[in-house]
Amino acid sequence: MKEDKKTLLLVEDDFESQRYMEVLLKQQYALLYAESADEGRTLLDSKSIDLILMDISLRGSEDGLDLTRQLRRDPRFSHLPIIAVTAHAFPRDQHLCLQAGCDAYFSKPFSQGDLLRAIRDLLHQAN
Repeated sequence: MKEDKKTLLLVEDDFESQRYMEVLLKQQYALLYAESADEGRTLLDSKSIDLILMDISLRGSEDGLDLTRQLRRDPRFSHLPIIAVTAHAFPRDQHLCLQAGCDAYFSKPFSQGDLLRAIRDLLHQAN
């Protein structure tokens, strides 16, 4: 029997970035989309998510770092792999993402191969 696809949650409010990630990932993974921290929390409470791809700048009062910190404090999600995928490309941005609890950090534009490898490795570690 074929193994079910792992489910990735893409927390990203930019439509073009959503479509790019869909093309990159849809063959290997099931994808869910959230455009805000609130939408992300709703999906996390109602779906089984294996990994989060988190943008940092989001619409609404909370950004991706806020959501990441909240998830790390919640025992249900504290070990869920989170990869920051963001246009914020300064060294301080990477430090803030990792300090908030992200497991990996990619600034746009990024290497597709490196991102796919990080997803695969983090999913493997989580099992």
